Amino acid sequence: MILKVKTRRFIARHMSPLIEFLYSIKIGLKSFKESSPILIITPGKVGSTSVYKTLISQINNPVYHIHCLSKKGIENSVNTHLTSDRRSRPLHLIISNILRKKLNRYSGELYIITITREPISRAISTFFQNTEFYKNLIEDKQLIIDENRAEDLLKSQLSSNICLEAEEWYNTEIKGNFGINIFENKFDTTKKYVIVNNDRYKCLLLRMEDLNDVFPEAIKIFLNRNDSIILENSNIGESKFYANSYNNIKNRIKLPKNTMNQVVNSLFFKHFYKDFENKVRRKWS
Repeated sequence: MILKVKTRRFIARHMSPLIEFLYSIKIGLKSFKESSPILIITPGKVGSTSVYKTLISQINNPVYHIHCLSKKGIENSVNTHLTSDRRSRPLHLIISNILRKKLNRYSGELYIITITREPISRAISTFFQNTEFYKNLIEDKQLIIDENRAEDLLKSQLSSNICLEAEEWYNTEIKGNFGINIFENKFDTTKKYVIVNNDRYKCLLLRMEDLNDVFPEAIKIFLNRNDSIILENSNIGESKFYANSYNNIKNRIKLPKNTMNQVVNSLFFKHFYKDFENKVRRKWS
């Protein structure tokens, strides 16, 4: 596991130009004439890898999985990665930059899938997914995490307005790129998904917490298919090298009242998770 992680980090840091060249060819040669592309564009750690791997294994449409498409979003994210302890671009940002140029030349129909997640859970999961950002502070050479340092840093991050960051992401990446304001369309907490049509864009909005229950029905209707598609779970945090520290901290961390109020009173939480408020307060307060 340690060797695998270190190898991945070495490749990302030293072979980025080659990887970009290869993906430029791969994506550039892909035609959108036979079937419309599907773009899975989400914040990180919302179950999007599972959706991506499920679709590429079961349908013929071109499917892409990224976390930002706007010029601003890509540039900001690249800068964040390069100025952190990581000092490299992840593959999804390389693909984002290539795909942005290709989609700018495309005028056909585009299917968009975006997913939300309860914000505190997502913030904790994102922190551990990105331990490389802070590796000089919280990791040793064997990738063992100093849990006390990690928990202090995580609490500091959770005290910021994590829901405002989510709102800004949806305004930049969904509204800014496709003209779809997801906050104008009430989230159906009974059906547990929303489909929005906007000119040539068709957008499916899901919550991670409901994926296993509603994905087969939602994707069937969204793509106008006769058959259902069963979700295949992938990229589960409990199986990563940081799994023990992730579970230890996730199970003991508690947030102060002012942080909890900031989360549950936000536009993002009220729009998507109002029905989760009591559960979230019990879990994290």
